[in-house]
Amino acid sequence: MMENRVIELMAANALVDGGISLPLKTVLREKPFRITMKIPTTRSMIRISELYLKTGVTVDEYQKFNEEQHARFIYLHGKTLSRIVAAGIVRGPVMGRLLNRPVAWLLRELMHPVALAEAWRNILNNISTTSFGTIITSAALINKMQPLVSRNED
Repeated sequence: MMENRVIELMAANALVDGGISLPLKTVLREKPFRITMKIPTTRSMIRISELYLKTGVTVDEYQKFNEEQHARFIYLHGKTLSRIVAAGIVRGPVMGRLLNRPVAWLLRELMHPVALAEAWRNILNNISTTSFGTIITSAALINKMQPLVSRNED
């Protein structure tokens, strides 16, 4: 039941492309400033998928890691994780290529590791489109040209 609610929220968020606000802390400001990670474009998804496959670890495997395995994974793939999240922030065809590495560096320097890991998992959830397939199928079944029953009863 809760999983369906999460899927509905993700679908609504994807439809309006509002994005997810990520906090970045600096020494200059007490309050963190925020940047928005949106649903990646197809080009960004290809880039994200390529980076994700290079890690060789699934999200389920990552969640089962102990502390030592987490540390080893972050040591080996930390830059890749930040580049994956950066691809969700900078999405354009040119700017996505030019700014991916600088934004990834900024994320590594200013973002809390737990928030970065959560953003990474959120992007990977967007790679799987099976949940949205159900929503799209149900929306396709609704004929928008057919009058509603309550309107015909007058």
